[in-house]
Amino acid sequence: MSYTIIRPKDRGEWLEYRKGGIGSSEVGTILGLNPYETPYQLWRKKKGIDAPQAETFAMKAGHYLEDAVSLFFADETGKQIIKASSGDWLIVNKERSFMRVSPDRTFWIPGRPKSDRNKGILECKTTQLDIDKDSLPMNWFSQLQYQLGVAELEEGALAWLVSGREFDFKDIYFDKEYFDFMTEEVERFWVDNILGNQEPALYNVDDVLLKNPRHVVGKAIEADESLIQDCATLKEVKEELSTLSEKKEELEERIKMTIGDAEALAVNVDDYGKKKGNCTVLATWKAAKDSEKFNESLFATEHPDLYKEYIFTKAGSRRFLLK
Repeated sequence: MSYTIIRPKDRGEWLEYRKGGIGSSEVGTILGLNPYETPYQLWRKKKGIDAPQAETFAMKAGHYLEDAVSLFFADETGKQIIKASSGDWLIVNKERSFMRVSPDRTFWIPGRPKSDRNKGILECKTTQLDIDKDSLPMNWFSQLQYQLGVAELEEGALAWLVSGREFDFKDIYFDKEYFDFMTEEVERFWVDNILGNQEPALYNVDDVLLKNPRHVVGKAIEADESLIQDCATLKEVKEELSTLSEKKEELEERIKMTIGDAEALAVNVDDYGKKKGNCTVLATWKAAKDSEKFNESLFATEHPDLYKEYIFTKAGSRRFLLK
């Protein structure tokens, strides 16, 4: 075997081990397949420039629901789940120690003797998106392929729970050619960007703002013909949107004047509110629930000294204006 297994004493130590390499959940980002993170943003986290993202409720729920997803998978397939592995151990490639994975679950491959070589990897997902099993998200596929390659296993499965109401899965087999491609990209990122301190290219405006939260006073960029045309087109689009916005306000005003003190505008209004009927609701105009607000100006007037203790300077954000 060309890998070693590390067994951290607790989750904190497991997280520390993960920092020392590239895990399977980070591969999609390096390949530009993660819609929620760019290579530049990952680089900043790896280099300690930005603090790691605090665990959100969705992240915690996803972790807890791995048990449910694996149980559904076992029920659907009859395959025996071996144990939870995420947070218990890491599989580290001996030749490239920065390649390390911690699969969500593993399972015994039916019809084969139980051994380390006859295991499969189960990657558990929870999502609110409609998933087409014939066109899986490539960052999911890449994550499992990376795990299979590092663990030197041939079979795996992606299983997902959609909004807690739909379950499905797909068997995935190891693709060496794709794994070799990923290995090259991951190694390039680790050697050039992490060890070599080379910044990845900026991918979107969020990256630009992370790198340049403030503008350079007095600096301007020469516009080429393409950007001149972009600005002209953007100006036309903004004018069209302004016209549409005015039309929208005009139509809303007319409809609201008709609704008056009612809560809805409907067709066949005599059936409004009935569970069975021919009423079709076209629009509603209802009051939002009451909410409590903090009267900052009154507090500042009556308690000026205390108010000053809690005042802080917030850096101004960059504002885009089309001239």
